[in-house]
Amino acid sequence: MLSILVYINMNLKNYLYKKIIKATILSGIYDTSYISLRHSNKEVFGEYQINGIIKIANKLNKTPTFIAKNIIHNLNIKNILYKIKIVKPGFINLFIHRLWLANQAELMFNSINFNIKKQTGTVIIDYSSPNIAKEMHVGHLRSTILGDTAVRISKFLGYKVIKVNHIGDWGTQFGMLITYLETNNILFNKKITLENLEKYYCLAKKEYKKNKEFEKKTKICVVKLQKKNVKYYSIWKKITKITINYNQNIYHLLNITLKKKNIVGESFYNDKLSLVVNDLIKKNIATKNNGSIIVFSQKFKDKNNKNLGVVIKKKDGRYLYTTIDIACLKYRCNELKAKNIIYYVDSRQKQHFDQVYEISLRAGYIPKNVKIKYHFFGMILNENNHPFKTRNGDNIKLLYLIHKVIKRTKKLVIKKNNKKSLKKINHITNIIAIGAIKYYDLSKDRKINYVFNLDKMLSFEGNTALYIQYNYARIKSIINKSKKYKFNQKNSLIITNGLEAKIIFKTLQFEEIVVRSTKQGKYHILCEYLYNITNLFSKYYQKYPIIKIIKNEIGQNRLKISILVSRIIKQSLNILGIKTVDKI
Repeated sequence: MLSILVYINMNLKNYLYKKIIKATILSGIYDTSYISLRHSNKEVFGEYQINGIIKIANKLNKTPTFIAKNIIHNLNIKNILYKIKIVKPGFINLFIHRLWLANQAELMFNSINFNIKKQTGTVIIDYSSPNIAKEMHVGHLRSTILGDTAVRISKFLGYKVIKVNHIGDWGTQFGMLITYLETNNILFNKKITLENLEKYYCLAKKEYKKNKEFEKKTKICVVKLQKKNVKYYSIWKKITKITINYNQNIYHLLNITLKKKNIVGESFYNDKLSLVVNDLIKKNIATKNNGSIIVFSQKFKDKNNKNLGVVIKKKDGRYLYTTIDIACLKYRCNELKAKNIIYYVDSRQKQHFDQVYEISLRAGYIPKNVKIKYHFFGMILNENNHPFKTRNGDNIKLLYLIHKVIKRTKKLVIKKNNKKSLKKINHITNIIAIGAIKYYDLSKDRKINYVFNLDKMLSFEGNTALYIQYNYARIKSIINKSKKYKFNQKNSLIITNGLEAKIIFKTLQFEEIVVRSTKQGKYHILCEYLYNITNLFSKYYQKYPIIKIIKNEIGQNRLKISILVSRIIKQSLNILGIKTVDKI
């Protein structure tokens, strides 16, 4: 008799995999590294396929069929399966019983959080990290969106999350800017915008390159600023405040959860830099070289195949970004006692962070039980596969890009909703535009570069936010129409056709997908899942009527499936930081 009473915490694939590994060991096969479990490509092969049998057979000089039969004999999941099939040359296909699937979906339906197993522990997530005195540009988009999704998905799984916006608010550039403001008598008694500050910085940078006297004053200013000189520190705080207020408006527009309280900039570590440098010298990791303090890498070589030198303090007393990031990592590991730290950073910074990690590890700043992940991401490109910049080669401002998408989206919304009020049109426009920007980025593998394409971004077809939001609105319309009829949700969910079986099986993969996306920091996995379940349900409600037969048991069952799918879509979009609309 089929047992349907036990809920397994719906990471189904993980549950099955553990059972398969146990069966393999019970079969006398103790090296289970070859065993893997994947979703079957075709319906005729069942829901899952066990791989690795052939490699084990070759290693043990046995036939694949012999190995497969032994594993099946010891496989204690026959209450879940209605068929197990050995397929030549050496695969095991698993077919899950529809009654079991329906029962698990019923339990999932009755759970507030889909009965997903809650995780424990604290994770620090470092993301966005714009520079002070500069407008955020398109290069900040990926870190901001990816990092915020990591925050949302980690909280959903139960982790305690510490968000960190490690802003670039320290260094030589502030010496340049403050020196320029002082030299040109530009005071802060009038309103200065971030746009003004960035222009002044560009002028200061040019002056720094061509004027030795200006360069000298800048370096003096940097050292004084690091010592918190009253005058320079006051100017620095005003510059910082202007930038932070500007950035918070962008975060609000993008539905990003970062607040001012999450800012822990480079300046925070200023008092810790000399301690780190002295400690590295004491441990014979750093050494003096021509007046500077250098760490010679054991991992990286220069063009002459000699250990690459990493400067951590200049001979004029200035500290480098590497020093700041080492102090930062030390603080997070030793003061905050973090066990998990995740960085979302541009892949072009990989060597820098590898050096920071290497030096910190050698210095003993990273305990063995601390996991540090650098989730590197690729660039956003233009249609010619070049970095996404203006014709002059400047970075495209993020606010300009957002408004460009909003403007295009508004035309689309007006076309479909010309009778709605302007307030309602603007509301729908913002939700769709921001959702389109975020989903287009998140649906791409973070490791690869992608081409920014506004037409594809705002398409009603394919794996886009608009396709998901539109279909969600259609499901909500069905659910809303059903409210005038009595819905008996106590009736157990059943599977009456093949399409329902596919949809239910897909809903039961939700935890597996969320966990895998989190572990890899790759949210295109969740986006692909979201698109697939939405696409499946789109076919379902086109083929099978719901409202027309709502009064009978089949109609009630279809409504129940609709509600479950709508909840999964909404929760998935929420994890991605994307809002829904009930009508487009």
